[in-house]
Amino acid sequence: MIEQKVIIQLIDEYSNELGKLTVSSLDYNDGEESIINKFGSLSLINIPIVDKPDNVTPIQYCPNIGSNFAKLMFLEETEYQILFESDDVKASYDILYSLIKMNDNHFKQFRFSLGDDNSYKIAGTLNFRSYVGKSFLDIRKNGISSNKIPIEVRSKKMDYFNQYSAMIADLSQHSLSLIFEVNSPLYQEFEIDYSNKETYYEDFMFLEYLFRQDNLPSIFEYLSKNLHSQLKNHNEIIPISFASNIDQNTLKNIISKPNHFFKSDSNLKIVDKLNGYLPYEIEQIKHEDIIDIPENQFFKYFLELIGDLVSKLLKNSNEGYIKDKLIYFMDEIEYYLSNKFFSNISSMDFVPFNSQILHKKEGYRDIFHYFLMLEFSFRLSWNEVNDQFKGFEKKLSELYEYWCYFKLLKVLNELSIVKIDFEDVFIINKDNWSIGIKKGIQSAKYFKLNLYGYDIEMELFYNLRFSDNSKYRSYSLPFKPDYTLLVKINESINYVHFDAKYRSELEIIKDFDKIGAEDNLDAEIKKRDSLEEKSKLFKDGDIYKMHTYKDSILDTEGAYVLYPGDVTKRFYESNTVIPSVGAFCLTPGNDDNEEDELEIFIKQVVKALLYHQGLITLDFNSLNY
Repeated sequence: MIEQKVIIQLIDEYSNELGKLTVSSLDYNDGEESIINKFGSLSLINIPIVDKPDNVTPIQYCPNIGSNFAKLMFLEETEYQILFESDDVKASYDILYSLIKMNDNHFKQFRFSLGDDNSYKIAGTLNFRSYVGKSFLDIRKNGISSNKIPIEVRSKKMDYFNQYSAMIADLSQHSLSLIFEVNSPLYQEFEIDYSNKETYYEDFMFLEYLFRQDNLPSIFEYLSKNLHSQLKNHNEIIPISFASNIDQNTLKNIISKPNHFFKSDSNLKIVDKLNGYLPYEIEQIKHEDIIDIPENQFFKYFLELIGDLVSKLLKNSNEGYIKDKLIYFMDEIEYYLSNKFFSNISSMDFVPFNSQILHKKEGYRDIFHYFLMLEFSFRLSWNEVNDQFKGFEKKLSELYEYWCYFKLLKVLNELSIVKIDFEDVFIINKDNWSIGIKKGIQSAKYFKLNLYGYDIEMELFYNLRFSDNSKYRSYSLPFKPDYTLLVKINESINYVHFDAKYRSELEIIKDFDKIGAEDNLDAEIKKRDSLEEKSKLFKDGDIYKMHTYKDSILDTEGAYVLYPGDVTKRFYESNTVIPSVGAFCLTPGNDDNEEDELEIFIKQVVKALLYHQGLITLDFNSLNY
């Protein structure tokens, strides 16, 4: 093991030295010892200088990462040692003030003093758990804050720079699409008192959705190459030598202006008709394609509207992930509006609501759709998601759980004859325009599948509770899987459970505390878990939990982990797909193929259940029947 260290000389706004803060980690295995680099007030020991950060190294420094991210990078679910030293023993100190202010569970101070009469020292441990994003290292001395050292906390289990934004965009899309669901109680209810809005987070969610790659960026690229134009005719005066065609209207115009002729000896027929004279200039009709039309004016206006929204949010945002993304959005809008074709498009006088181009033509109808979302003040507050964005950090474990739920809904909806509406997913409070996700019994979503010649009824639950005294039974302790799929064939009830697992080792140990099996986590398993984090494998503890669901919840045929990893694995009791336990990869940004795997698995479960009831026969040469 090689110790990594960041040594920071902290000063106040008047450049007075306040002390030295050291952050260190012992989890680094690669590289050479005693490599020291200095960047301003930072001294970096055994810390690699990289162009692109990984999700393994505890501390990295990325000098060229760009303005949207902090250069000093740490990892979630990693323990760091903290030491603060100062010569002023009489002062009062608040260590890691910004972190403690946001979440006092991050920094654990040692209970014994390291200082003496000549020095002041405080030590402790720092663990961001499953929070990621931008934060700051700083202190306060006698109520005066030091300079803030920005840091970026990366995810271990997903690509923080790409997959995280994909997950948030997906969540945004589901909440925003409520307004255009015909059966939604919010459909066409556009009149909202914007002055009462207490948070700008809804606007940010809209922008996250808008700027996902499949939306505005791809639409702009398409429209920039396929702008709609109109053929416009106008008269222009040209020299007679440039005339391409002279028709009856042209002759009438010539004759009506007899003072503009000159004598000509040309043998042209028109000279004979005009008694040897020709006009100096003639008026001709010119046909020209123009792009300065109402639909393109609307396109330009919409981009300017988004630019104004981003500017407003930037004025009201603090440092952190949200401000970084807003800067990125502004850069994108400025790039769009800098295209030369916009210089030939004038300002919009009115919104062409009745334009068939806006309603029907590819690209334009999407821009019009986004405009309606924004202009009619669609402002829903998704409380469960908002709560994970307090301060500068984001708790990925809970956001990932919501995201996995919508992926399961999507897979089942595509298989089902009966489609669900979004009003069946959300709880909608129309008084304050907030939404939440239905949970427990009321979360039941009904699906009907036609597979292998049979109609199969299914229900998906979110956080359904099983206990020994309810309709949904566990014969021992109460359990509440994240998602439960009820499969009904004839009168037979069968459960398949899924748990979203974005967890640290400490959180897994807590799960074992609940079921009284912590002793099973011996040293070898803990060692393997540490290795598995780096290789994006599911953890043994997660599979143990799936066995608990399968064995304790009555009528359960299988239980499976959903996690952002690389390996899908199932463990079978026999030669059929169920009974079994296992893990499925489900990673934001990589989820199309993984959704296909889940769809195939659900079909296999149905086929196995039909076989168990003697309704069909199977070929057992492979489990992939």
